[in-house]
Amino acid sequence: MNINLEKLKREQIELSKKINLKDKKNIENVRFVGGIDVTFSQIWKRETLSISCIVVLDIKDNFKVVETVFSTKEVTFPYIPTFLAYRELPVILDAYTKLKTDVDVFLLDGMGILHPRRMGIASHFGVVTDTITVGCGKSKLTGEFKEPENKPLSYKPVYLNNDKVGYILRTKKNTNPIFLSPGNNISVESSLKLVLKCLNGYKLPEPIRLSHNKLQEYRRNI
Repeated sequence: MNINLEKLKREQIELSKKINLKDKKNIENVRFVGGIDVTFSQIWKRETLSISCIVVLDIKDNFKVVETVFSTKEVTFPYIPTFLAYRELPVILDAYTKLKTDVDVFLLDGMGILHPRRMGIASHFGVVTDTITVGCGKSKLTGEFKEPENKPLSYKPVYLNNDKVGYILRTKKNTNPIFLSPGNNISVESSLKLVLKCLNGYKLPEPIRLSHNKLQEYRRNI
């Protein structure tokens, strides 16, 4: 497969100019939060499948599951760091079209503006769909920061070229922290507030955690 990464970099930079880092919605009014995750499955005599799940939770009603949708597609793009959206976005967008709930905010397993070109998958999805999105990555991609204390809900800002672009958050003691950043239509500070509202005693925010769990079950039954 011949991939022109320089062309894709330019595309990411152009898309990043469309990102809105002001709050489109008051975080206190957020109710329906969609968690988005993607996994992959090697099917015998077939190409690798990408599988996406979106779980919508009512965070004002004890994280009640409101809706769950799945989508599967054959993978057409390899895994290349900082270009995750080109691999995972097609199946995510397909799942997105199946939603019936008017989702307030989407949390994605991946980065928002905490990305070399400020166009992680949460930002890419947010710009394409003009939705409110926040990225929650499980490992460092870029940025400068100090380690948060080893206690629940401790956090430190993450900087990129001297701009605060997100936070590193330790959700549980003795657990590796997560990296959160706005994707689109939300500020850095509100992104942190939202993620804190979506924690339910586990390392990952509840919408993403449930999406991940449902994906594993779904994949086993393919």
